[in-house]
Amino acid sequence: MNMNGFVVFPLVIFLIVTKTLAQTSAGPPSLTKILQDAGDFSNFLRLLKVTHMASQISTELQNSGDGLTILVPPDSAFSSLKSGALNSLGDKQLVQLIQFHVIPQFLTKPLFGTVSNPLRTMADGNNDGAFPLNITTGNNELKVSTGIVEATVGESLYADNQLAVYRVDHVLLPPSIFPPPSAPAPEKPEKKQPAPLTTTSSALKKMVDSQVWLTTGLAAMLLHLGFL
Repeated sequence: MNMNGFVVFPLVIFLIVTKTLAQTSAGPPSLTKILQDAGDFSNFLRLLKVTHMASQISTELQNSGDGLTILVPPDSAFSSLKSGALNSLGDKQLVQLIQFHVIPQFLTKPLFGTVSNPLRTMADGNNDGAFPLNITTGNNELKVSTGIVEATVGESLYADNQLAVYRVDHVLLPPSIFPPPSAPAPEKPEKKQPAPLTTTSSALKKMVDSQVWLTTGLAAMLLHLGFL
């Protein structure tokens, strides 16, 4: 009786179970590690840390069957923001800003062209349209628009069947947090100045002056002749 088969079979089962447990314990991919390995995302990583969104994204990946798509702006995109733009935001607004970059479904680039606008983000929990994100495709480009900025979706930083991470060239600014400047008030019309003396008015004045001169001269002549 060949005992080798009895030894090999349990060993194979053991290796399969060990590998499965290792994969399960590994958990979902780490967005923080993905961005650290890619480089040039220190500002987004800092926001993930202060808002505790990294752990929320990890939890969402574990519990969601739809996966996630994350659009990440590099440090250069943050540098182009107006000075102090982020410092003026409260804790809730910072969380919403990061959530606005997270789409609660896994999307490859071709799948972006199949979704309906506006695309729902993690920030739009109430689905009330406060955080609209619209997709446009054309000329081999994929763009997302917030109504304030339009960003190009660039290279893929990571993709599996659960998580997709893409670089975008602008920070996505939701209008509910960064309202566009109001239109300037219309200028008041200037008061019209009195029209200068026209040629007609000048001629009329000369005519009146001539009539006064004739009347005065006639009266003097009559007085001289003794009629007055």
